[in-house]
Amino acid sequence: MKVAIISHEIAWADKEENIITIAELLNRVDKNCDLVILPELFSTGYLSSTEQLYDMAEDEDGISIVNLQRWAQYFNFAICGSYFAKEQGKYYNRAFFVEPSGEITYYNKCHKYSNSKLNVNYALGNIKSPIIRFRGWNISMLVSDDILYPVWSRQSAKNIDLMLVPSSWPTEEKYKWKHILIGRAIENQIYIVGANRIGRDDFYDYNTPSYIFDFNGSNIAFEKNKILYAEIDKKILETHREKGFLDLNQD
Repeated sequence: MKVAIISHEIAWADKEENIITIAELLNRVDKNCDLVILPELFSTGYLSSTEQLYDMAEDEDGISIVNLQRWAQYFNFAICGSYFAKEQGKYYNRAFFVEPSGEITYYNKCHKYSNSKLNVNYALGNIKSPIIRFRGWNISMLVSDDILYPVWSRQSAKNIDLMLVPSSWPTEEKYKWKHILIGRAIENQIYIVGANRIGRDDFYDYNTPSYIFDFNGSNIAFEKNKILYAEIDKKILETHREKGFLDLNQD
């Protein structure tokens, strides 16, 4: 499977500009790509108040999801990221996995980083990501700070091959970001994709690299036209696991 990361500079609270930017960048993606990962809150960035959430959050028929479905079908690859969603009077930082068929899988972010300036009043999920079966791979999603919690991220039955993490990690925490991703990849024996935004807003500078790590914690990404790519191989992963899968349920 060929995966790609688009790390764009998010125009704060400007959906139209962000959607135009992503459409242009998707046109640069290699045609044989299977999956593209966008940063956390790709169409708005973090919002600073509940009032802005009220104005900007979308339901499943909103402009972000409609465009994602159109892009996935047109380019014939899946697209993952997150956006601010509204449901029954609550607001969620919601990850999506949109397939070329139009099918969508969702996961609501379940953790906030306690020291973050970005803790606006959105609701948290309490259910782990569904397992997404796409082109022979078992895939799960986390969002940004979720990776800080190893038990929440844990796989102990070889049921996940690839973990996707759309994020907005600030530059001041780039060391932590990189090494937590490596830890999650090694302990779960999976491929992991950390798609971070770039640029800055009123809260942070976000020029922290994006990464694609294999099950040994090796960065396997390469850059082409400002897009990161990696070829991931399930047979190599399975061979690695046959040598001995860590039973993380043991003491």
